[in-house]
Amino acid sequence: MTKTFKFYLGIWAICFAMFNVIAFVTPAANNISMPSFWIGYLFIVLSFVGNIIVAKIAFKTENLKKMFYNMPLIVIGYTGLLAMFIIGALGMIIPLFPMWLITTLCVLIAGFTAMAVIITCFAVGVVTKIDEKVATKTFFIKSLTADAEHLISYAKSDELKAICKKAYEAIRYSDPMSNMMLSDIDEQIKNQFSEFETSVREDDFEVANKICEELIALVDKRNKKCKLLK
Repeated sequence: MTKTFKFYLGIWAICFAMFNVIAFVTPAANNISMPSFWIGYLFIVLSFVGNIIVAKIAFKTENLKKMFYNMPLIVIGYTGLLAMFIIGALGMIIPLFPMWLITTLCVLIAGFTAMAVIITCFAVGVVTKIDEKVATKTFFIKSLTADAEHLISYAKSDELKAICKKAYEAIRYSDPMSNMMLSDIDEQIKNQFSEFETSVREDDFEVANKICEELIALVDKRNKKCKLLK
């Protein structure tokens, strides 16, 4: 159970408790022996239960990005909770308030809330999948950038450090998006960087400098192909 859901659960419990106090203490309690009272009470309670289920779905993650995507669900939850509390309380406070109207309104709120949750969950799922695809497509360059930055610390001379920084900058500012059509050149860049890393660790300036130029040329070629594929 997430902390945010615990906070919402506390608010829900207070509203539910207040509703029950109003239901059994106000003049409406005089009608407690009537079937209409219990039918209306049951539907309101079921609406409260449905509301907490919606909240559970909305607050099921502590991931900030997913929580941001679930914000519409959170708004739906609070709105539905407030609406049900007001309608339920009015129905119990005002004896002449038609119980059938309270029941109808609660059912409508529950129905619209359920539909809104289904639509929002679908939208969140689509956006999340897009994010996952983007993350997968950009992983190669981001991972290579991290390796290139780390490689700078292995350079033993200023000249070699300068070469490593040059390679790092070229990779860092390259187009991060990937594509199946780029798999061959990605593999070439990966192999070239592996050779470059070996030469740097062996403190071979001449070989490192030559491989660095070839690596930068491959990265530039990849950038141009990325533009053509967009």
